[in-house]
Order: sequence, then structure tokens, then C-alpha cells
Amino acid sequence: MGKNLITGGAGFFGSYLARHLLGEGEEVILFQRRDRLPPGAKDLEGKVKICSGDISNWVHVLEAVKSHSVDCIYHSAALLTRDLERSAILGFRVNIEGTINVLEAARLLGVKDVIYVASGAIYGVSNPPPKVFADTPPNPQNMYTTTKWCSELLGVQYWRQYGINFRGIRYAMVVGPGRQISHFYGDWSGVIEKTALGKPYTIHSDPDCPCAYIYIKDAVRALVDLRKCPEKNLRQRVYNVHGFMATLREVTAVIRRLIPEAQIHFDLDSSEAMKIANRGVSYEMDNRVASEDFGYETQYPLEVMVEDFIREVRMGRAGEG
Repeated sequence: MGKNLITGGAGFFGSYLARHLLGEGEEVILFQRRDRLPPGAKDLEGKVKICSGDISNWVHVLEAVKSHSVDCIYHSAALLTRDLERSAILGFRVNIEGTINVLEAARLLGVKDVIYVASGAIYGVSNPPPKVFADTPPNPQNMYTTTKWCSELLGVQYWRQYGINFRGIRYAMVVGPGRQISHFYGDWSGVIEKTALGKPYTIHSDPDCPCAYIYIKDAVRALVDLRKCPEKNLRQRVYNVHGFMATLREVTAVIRRLIPEAQIHFDLDSSEAMKIANRGVSYEMDNRVASEDFGYETQYPLEVMVEDFIREVRMGRAGEG
């Protein structure tokens, strides 16, 4: 049984990753600012260890890794776009200094693997190509995408220079219970989560804009499978992984079949900011290299995803519990 430290452990991605690892008999330590679990992750109580600390604080990170003698660090801690628009320097400290702290702790303490939650947004947020491939050049256009691309480069450099087994996956729109629901990026998860809770929901995004979805369970399974993959099978350090393409109108149709009483309304925000947000998630990611190298295949297409999402919410895993 291996010991795994998950940075950003109390977050949306971290909590689902913890459940997956626990299901495989692994030991899990959550590194996070809070010393307690959020309402949607109460099922993890007594099953994981919690190590509170600040990812941008070198001493906190070093002590967390050293005191738990971990075998693998899954690095998911990061501030998102809206936070970085308010403070670029805070984004630098958390997203870039946090990454270098993780990598340096792994180097000094002999941690075998550092597995990184990357972002497909590095391909462009205002006008990404319709489909991205393993060799599509990154085009970071804001502070968030700049920090995510920089973190990838740091990880690859630590692999080259120090032999740290750095691997990562770029995702587009990861959806699932507990994802942050905001005005510009919240509709893709929010419409399912809120209606599953019996609440009305108003969609402000373009309902006919295609989105590159991946369900959280596919996302964490891909990350764990990448970690397990023999080195000889890998052609790159960071892979694109994609679930399926769908519009919010198609998602809504599935919800209404499963929850006939769902109250869903449309109130299109026609602002340029919303148009950019919609375009920024409308690209398809080619799965071919991930499929060939470590066997990734989507297990949660649209209808299966919505059905499981609703079930998870009703089990108490929504953001508000």
C-alpha cells in the first residue's frame, strides 16, 4: 500500500482523487489550508489524514512530505482564473511557487512520483483551435494559463535535471459534484448539481455552444492510470485527456428525462466576457496518444455522466452538502 499526498486535497478534484485511491487500498494524506473536510467530503472522515498548510510556504510543504514519508505527490492545488485576475502575484505564489515547492521537496526527500493536474486552457482561452492534439503548441493568454504552462515546464525540467518522475494530464472542463459554481464557468456543473438538489437553475452561457466535458471520475482514473504506466510506454510527460463534446441544451435534455420536474431556465449573457468563456471550453482534445500509451478510454459519456452525477449529489457530495 502506497502513501499519497494530495495538494489541494479538500477541493473538488482532490476529494474525488482521494476516494479513488482509497478504493485501491492506498493511504491518502490531504494537504490543504483547512484542518477539516468540507460538507461534500464528509464521507472521507476517518479514512484520510489531514495535513493543514499553505502550498506557497516552503516549510509547510517540506514538513508535510517529510513527516508522512510519501511515495507519490498528486499536485492539484491551484488558484483559478477569477482569483488570478484579482491578484497576479498571489497566483504566482500559489500556482508557480507552490509547484516548485512540491518538486523541490520531492527531490530532497526522494519522492518517487509527482503527478500534476494540468489544464487544457493553455491552448488558448479567447480563440482556441477546434481540436487540439499532442503536438498542438500551447498559447497561454491569461495569468492562470501562464502559471499552468510554467508549472508543466518546471516539472519537465525537474524530470530532466533530477530524475523526478513528473507526469501530468491536461483537461478541458472537468465536471462533477462540488465543482466551484461561478457565473462564467459554473453552468456545466451547476445545472446538474442544483437540479439534483431539487433547486431551480438559470443558465447564462450559450446553450448551443459545444463544450469539451470530462467527468471527474474519468479525470481521476486517467491520472492514476498514468502514474501506474511503465516508463517505457510513455512518449511524453503531459497528456491531453478528453471525455466527450456536448452542448448545455443536450445536457438539459438528459436532466429533464431523469428529473422531469427540473426547473431549468435560460437567460443568455451576451457580454464579451461570456463569449470568451464559452469559446474557451469549446475545443475537442484528441485522446489518441493517451489511449495508446496508458489505455485511457472515456467511461462516462453524456447520459452515463449525468445519471452518476445526480446519484453522487444525492449521496451528499455536492458543494453545499
